[in-house]
Amino acid sequence: MTNAYSREAMRLRFWELTDAKEALIKELAPSRKKRNAMRDRLRGPIAEFKAAKQAVVGIERPRMGEIDMEMATLARALGNRPGPRPETM
Repeated sequence: MTNAYSREAMRLRFWELTDAKEALIKELAPSRKKRNAMRDRLRGPIAEFKAAKQAVVGIERPRMGEIDMEMATLARALGNRPGPRPETM
């Protein structure tokens, strides 16, 4: 009976795993190529989206927080009953 942890058994297993890894890399090559091509096509639109998002956040974040906090304070002071919206402001 061969010991599974003998140097020879471990050496053989190492090379079995190496073969399995190389086969997997070969199998994945077409999918990786397709993924990389898609990623390259999306780089421009993604960068443009991130810039637009930052523009919105840059305007929204400081002002929206202040407005929300003041509205919450007023709502609590009014007992969470601000009444109907006035017709003209």
